[in-house]
Amino acid sequence: MPEGHILVTGATGLVGRSCMQHFASRGYKTTACSRRTPFNTYGANFLSVDLSSLSACQEAFSPLTDITQIVFAALHEEPDLVAGWTQPGHVDRNALMLRNCVEAIAPQNPELRNVTILQGPKAYGVHVHPVRAGAREDRDEDRSIPNFYWAQQDYLAERQKGEVWGWTVLRPALVIGMAVGGAMNLIATLGVYGAVLKGRGEALRFPGEGQTGMYQVTDTDLIARACEWAGREEKARNQKFNLTNGEFMSLKDYWPLVAECLKMDVGEDRLFGFTKETPAMADEWDGIRKKHGLVSPSLDAYLGQSLQFSDFVCARAPGNPSAMSTVKIRQAGFNDTLYNDEMLRKWFRRYQEEGLLPKP
Repeated sequence: MPEGHILVTGATGLVGRSCMQHFASRGYKTTACSRRTPFNTYGANFLSVDLSSLSACQEAFSPLTDITQIVFAALHEEPDLVAGWTQPGHVDRNALMLRNCVEAIAPQNPELRNVTILQGPKAYGVHVHPVRAGAREDRDEDRSIPNFYWAQQDYLAERQKGEVWGWTVLRPALVIGMAVGGAMNLIATLGVYGAVLKGRGEALRFPGEGQTGMYQVTDTDLIARACEWAGREEKARNQKFNLTNGEFMSLKDYWPLVAECLKMDVGEDRLFGFTKETPAMADEWDGIRKKHGLVSPSLDAYLGQSLQFSDFVCARAPGNPSAMSTVKIRQAGFNDTLYNDEMLRKWFRRYQEEGLLPKP
């Protein structure tokens, strides 16, 4: 059994859920926390904690005295998802959550060795302007754009001085994984969209017109393995790393594969606004849930802000790929990669096996 006690925050999110499952299944002593209870804890100990409250963190974490790594995957999003990314309140809330967690854990856990936090392409301003191709960690950061990344990263760098533990920043691209109620869950959104169209007897129509932009994506299981690596690799100490599957994808190009996973035919393209049009599918989704005995909740509770995120993904125009270099993490020793088609098949299958989407 691997040694170490791993604390994973944000256990109901895409990254947190995968990390919780990864560490628990590998035999690590694992404690996971979030405000909402995960639909599956995979054997991890679970704590319901409001990370925005220092007193709540201190009370919940007071029994924990042997933590060796914190994987901080908790994330607060504003109601207007994309606009909220540059708002001061978004920066302050996410910075506060990390600070409360670390201040409640670090002083009473002498075996703490690593704090891993998650960032992404927004470190290079992808949500505001074109990004230099092959954006590098120590060359292309854009600190002129308000971003909670810098508040969290600067806090850790200062707080870590004189401590035995170190910090690691992982910057995945578009994250693909499993969650219920997550803010940026593309698989669940497409799965519900496809299930409703299939229930109507329609083909799977691409929700846009023409080609879409190219993306790098990152599988959450790959992120979980990178978190484990960061927790024990000296070369990851006090470092920032871009992290992707290793290739690009266009949602339009992969649309036939999405249809294959849902056992549907591909229809003609049709503009579809997820944020505006999906709520009208709520009753149909409830009927699908009942018919197939799904464990997934009502449409709003299931998808939440993921509708806004899906519109953001589909609206990205060709010619402006958010291309991050992954040379640094490979030179440091983490070389896991994954074909995007394997990733998509895996996650649609898991959603179906978990009862979150209808089985074909």
